[in-house]
Amino acid sequence: MTRVECLYRVSTKGQVDHDDIPMQRIACRRFAQEQGWTIIKELQEKGVSGFKVSANDRDAIQELREDAMEKRFDVLLVFMFDRLGRRDDETPFVVEWFAKQGIRIFSAKEGEQKFECHTDSLVNYIRFWQSEGESMKTAVRIKTRLDQLRAEGVYTGGPTHYGYRAVEKGRLNKKGKPVKDLEVDPEEAAVVKEIFDRTVYHGEGSFTLANDLNARGYRTKHGKPFQCRHITSILQDKMYIGYIVTKDITSPFLPELQIIDEDTFQQAGAIVEQRKRKNAEWRNIPRQTGNGALLAGNLYCADCSSRMTSSVPAEGAHRPYAEYICYKGANHRVKCEGQKAYVASRVDEAVLAVTAELMQMIREVPKDEALEKRIKQQAKAMEKQVADAKAAAARAAKEQEALEMEVGKCLLGQSRFSEELLSKLISDKAQERKALQNKAADLEMQLRNQRQLAVDTSKYYDRFKGWSMEFQLADTDRKRLIISQLYSRIEIGRGYKLRFVLDANYQQFLDGQADTTVSDFVAKLARKNTVPYMAPAAALAAPVAMGA
Repeated sequence: MTRVECLYRVSTKGQVDHDDIPMQRIACRRFAQEQGWTIIKELQEKGVSGFKVSANDRDAIQELREDAMEKRFDVLLVFMFDRLGRRDDETPFVVEWFAKQGIRIFSAKEGEQKFECHTDSLVNYIRFWQSEGESMKTAVRIKTRLDQLRAEGVYTGGPTHYGYRAVEKGRLNKKGKPVKDLEVDPEEAAVVKEIFDRTVYHGEGSFTLANDLNARGYRTKHGKPFQCRHITSILQDKMYIGYIVTKDITSPFLPELQIIDEDTFQQAGAIVEQRKRKNAEWRNIPRQTGNGALLAGNLYCADCSSRMTSSVPAEGAHRPYAEYICYKGANHRVKCEGQKAYVASRVDEAVLAVTAELMQMIREVPKDEALEKRIKQQAKAMEKQVADAKAAAARAAKEQEALEMEVGKCLLGQSRFSEELLSKLISDKAQERKALQNKAADLEMQLRNQRQLAVDTSKYYDRFKGWSMEFQLADTDRKRLIISQLYSRIEIGRGYKLRFVLDANYQQFLDGQADTTVSDFVAKLARKNTVPYMAPAAALAAPVAMGA
């Protein structure tokens, strides 16, 4: 009796649905019956690619190998030889391996694959070389067609993004089968809008948002709790402004899929990028938002230029009010002759008074049609600053490399530098290079912002005017965010003297609109609203509540 084991394989779920395996089984059984053989086992592989999946990772092939070594069958029968695989660097050798075990290999459609002479090995290899080529061509055709569909804005399957769901809307594929399209999921879309709103308008971070959503019972598409990375991913996903992006393919604008307006999306993206650079000097978003102080993390010491920290009074504390503290100066980390601590509420009140008057001025500023041209000219000037900064960083890197190459000579006693001096020079040059690279990166970010400003002049102007209308009624979180974007720097010196530096992006809307420069205008407001110095004893006698 000739014992036969059969292998049936289909590459896709569609082939399973179209009964390809029963067709293979019928053909193989008929062939075996004609030969007078007995089928003792039939193995099936559903949705397994013979091109993408190695034989070592296919359970059916491994089972056949085991049976062959145990001499449990005599003939391996398949519908066509490409059911064994479609890899020219592997499948011919799998077939030859079975032949060496004494197994005869048959195809119900192509006959027997023999290995009686050298030509048989060549035919065996060519067969699977052709099969691999067909698979590659098929893969290219499929990818090309899918890319074309995606470029047309057609959903081609895969996991849906949070805020959307895949539903059948009556569209059929070329075989007449219904296929799904994307639509907005109202419940999840509300969460997406909330994430963008709280990020852009209240300055809340991804950690806070994730924890709050989890506490309220919300979960991701996979039923898992939200993590910071999920929030960040949502804030950077162009799907929410109406574009399907798959690798390097971007669909045309699809208004039916838009959840977030483009201006809000761009603001959120800028916030995410700035948060990635935690220690960058230039930043126009709040560094701290959770302790109640209006300027937490965004106030600087006028004497030593160090960033001020903010303290929150604990219960029973010696000073029962929030303070802004020059931490580095107070701890003698830098030389600082300025005042070391300021009552937070008094500083906040002065900043709010200055900003409120500035907002009144903004409300009266007409739109300047020549502004875009001026902004583009300034962007061109900034390009040179960026190029100079990059060149300086490159020079420092080369100088550091030259010093490091001197190490070998030093070890051989051939250098004019001592080991101690060389080590110090390398360390100093490394710090200089890093500082120059950071400066270049900060300037480059400002340049990108300036270029974007040239493109979105009207959008920024509307935002600027919008701030002036909402500022007085905004809550503390919103005011904090507006102030952090409006001023590039706020400094405070002894006697509560304040100095404001208006952000260049917004100062350009005001330059030339007043009798004096905006800088003079803000300085005048600052002098008018400077808070008189109050001695610690008097402050303790009249504690002030935290916040604005």
